[in-house]
Amino acid sequence: MPMLSTPAEVDAWLTEAGWYPGRDVGNDAIGAIAAVVERYRAYGVEIVPSAAALAFIREHAFLRAVIDTAPKNSVIFAPRLVFKGDAEETAELAGKLGAELFPVGYDTYDGSTLLLDHSGRFFFSHHTGAYYLGSEKYGAIMSLMSSEMVDAEEYFV
Repeated sequence: MPMLSTPAEVDAWLTEAGWYPGRDVGNDAIGAIAAVVERYRAYGVEIVPSAAALAFIREHAFLRAVIDTAPKNSVIFAPRLVFKGDAEETAELAGKLGAELFPVGYDTYDGSTLLLDHSGRFFFSHHTGAYYLGSEKYGAIMSLMSSEMVDAEEYFV
């Protein structure tokens, strides 16, 4: 597992996955966003991407970055409903945080969801609980890669 401790290291890790400064998938993200909104709606949960989520998705959508090789685990940056129960869990977490959340990625090992709120805070919904990753992408990715996450309860309103 790569240990990322600086923004430059995060950028290098993302670059290995195909990211570059100024990357914008533009309209290619629209279909993925619409699909995840419909999937959540099918389970009775309404989600709306914030400006922060839209910007993150446009810059990072469809990247697959390696977290670990044994066992094989990657993070895929894409709006996705991995498990049907995730819709309800996301809505519950959003209510406790007092902030709308939107899925912007997931890990391939557990299917845990990376969520972004309207102010740009990142959260991680894992089968062991919900965690706060950081207030911006660099801190969030460093937390994700180090597994040093703060319990999301500390951010409940």
